[in-house]
Amino acid sequence: MHPISKPLLKWFDQFGRHHLPWQVSNNSPQASHSTPNPYPVWLSEVMLQQTQVSTVIGYFNNFVQHFPTIEALANASEDAVLAQWAGLGYYARARNLHKCAQIIVAQYQGVFPKKFEQVLDLPGVGESTAGAILAISFNQNHAILDGNVKRVLARYHQVKGHYGQSKTLQELWHLARYHTPNKRNADYTQAIMDLGATLCTRSNPECERCPLAQHCQAKQHNTQGNYPNPKPRKNKPTRSVAMLIYQNTAAEVYLKKRPQKGIWGGLWSLVECENDEKTINQVITKFDKNAVIKNKLPTVKHSFTHYHLMINPVVVTCSRNTEGFHSIARLKVGLPAPVKKILAQLD
Repeated sequence: MHPISKPLLKWFDQFGRHHLPWQVSNNSPQASHSTPNPYPVWLSEVMLQQTQVSTVIGYFNNFVQHFPTIEALANASEDAVLAQWAGLGYYARARNLHKCAQIIVAQYQGVFPKKFEQVLDLPGVGESTAGAILAISFNQNHAILDGNVKRVLARYHQVKGHYGQSKTLQELWHLARYHTPNKRNADYTQAIMDLGATLCTRSNPECERCPLAQHCQAKQHNTQGNYPNPKPRKNKPTRSVAMLIYQNTAAEVYLKKRPQKGIWGGLWSLVECENDEKTINQVITKFDKNAVIKNKLPTVKHSFTHYHLMINPVVVTCSRNTEGFHSIARLKVGLPAPVKKILAQLD
């Protein structure tokens, strides 16, 4: 096998991304020139799970404005954290970040741990994320295997099978460890992620500009589009629900905090029920016997990993004025993206 670190690092020095917000954040008072601040690195790695850089940048900047340090994050309420995360999706990431910050403050005096096993023990931190944080922050020798790296290695070696399969994943981890150099681990880690994000992209990879093209098996066999092998496709089922927008006489909206587990865990949402007239009327009457349906808003479609959700918003005026009603203009809690969209349609 041809080690990829040398040509990759040479490319990274000239063409890599060196000015992303979490890299700039390493110039904070907590960081030295040679030891970046682990907090922005950790935060960015978690945000970048399942989410592209272009989307993450705005959320990252806003998040560190509200929670500039691990201590600030640990001391914040869960609602405050979820409010700044709302719209980024996969909300367990935010809840785990919050728990991690509290553990780091309680067990490590607010200093991010440097041992791999300690980092891996933190809630929601897997092997690749732990490796990336320690490699980038402390230049430690750890392999990583995020989506970009999987794609680069799968093409370079024409690794057969989808990485959701255990055998394929084990092979990719073996290759990731083989190619990880003994020096410049921080730069190498960023370099291989950059390559996958900017040149070795899912579609239309720019192979002519790639520093690994000479020995890339997919490039030599013109099979770039085949790797990584796609996951067998399944048709997503569709679910339909009604969301009830209770409005009191002050035009405030009733919101209820969702359970920690399940979709939109810990966020505030509208009352949800089955989308049939009988059930809707029963739920409304139980909430407030004097409530009446004002109108219905256009259906909102929201797609999850495993299914599509069709949301039918029903606006209900009611006389009930108990705890749980919120002014939309002054909301400071986390809302699911489709709920934000629905509330924005109100008069």
